[in-house]
Amino acid sequence: MRLVNPRVVVVVSLLAASSVLAAPPDGLLTARTKLSLWTTAGVRSGAVHVDTTDGVVTLYGKVPTSEHGALAEKTARAVGGVRSVTNRLQVVADTKLKETTRTDGETRAAVEKALSSDERLEQSSIQVKSVDKGVVLLTGKARTVSDHLRAIMLADRVAGVARVATEVTDPGEFVGDETTATPNGSATVARSSAQDLATTTGVKLRLWTATEVPSTEIGVDTNDGHVTLFGIVPTAAVKASAGAEAAKVNGVLHVDNLLEVVSTAQKAKVDAKDTDISKDLALALKDHPEASGVTTSVKNGVVQLTGTVDSSWDELTLVRVARSVRGVRAVEDQLRIAPR
Repeated sequence: MRLVNPRVVVVVSLLAASSVLAAPPDGLLTARTKLSLWTTAGVRSGAVHVDTTDGVVTLYGKVPTSEHGALAEKTARAVGGVRSVTNRLQVVADTKLKETTRTDGETRAAVEKALSSDERLEQSSIQVKSVDKGVVLLTGKARTVSDHLRAIMLADRVAGVARVATEVTDPGEFVGDETTATPNGSATVARSSAQDLATTTGVKLRLWTATEVPSTEIGVDTNDGHVTLFGIVPTAAVKASAGAEAAKVNGVLHVDNLLEVVSTAQKAKVDAKDTDISKDLALALKDHPEASGVTTSVKNGVVQLTGTVDSSWDELTLVRVARSVRGVRAVEDQLRIAPR
């Protein structure tokens, strides 16, 4: 640690701890949790939103019974890498369920059409192995985790499908465009299979660096460019600001702002010296190998991050850690993704 000038801007050079094993990125845990919920717990893809922050999975949405909610939580906890689960599911009886008269053969044909006509799955080889009483079993090989996720979501949306099971294999970790995903989609450009994960990352980065949104506890979930915000904020103004900031991210087609305003969520303002913030920040980042090659500076409670990281998931982690340090008012993110 060294003082740069009398204005007390502290610069800390962060070295990676080579002995620390990297945990799965939060985006990967979200994808794995969704895969398990949709294929094991019988949760419909549009019913429950999932978000992960530092290994803590948050479930938000509606389930028909308390038993469904308990099973969803148990399933999420069983996903490798998940540290804990925050269950914010609400029990709401679904009175709009409609029975379908489709035969299994008709359902199979509809699912096969949905999979084959989706250009985002053209580099994967995923087929329908069987349909039995509305339960669809998928098989084949997915190029990426997000392709696997998308195939299940597409099948789940088909009328006549009661549940989706999977024997599809995938890489088990993020690869290719998933590791350095950057929001770049639009309403007129076809979205890549990893685009929703990238959009979620972009929205979180936007929220965590916005001074008008003093929270790192807002859940973000994206499906086909439609972003859902959930969680608790202290004021209506913060809720509105969060929705406005999310809408600015490239690739966001719509924002469903489900944030709840709870005045008790207001945290007392903390006035901390830059030197103290810098020390706490160094401690917070010392066990994060993502911070190798990253330099921080603190001025008037604003943390500036500069340097290179391996992926957007690493960038997201470092911004979250910096914003969570006691006394930090804002974060200036000047990190760059290292070229592959």
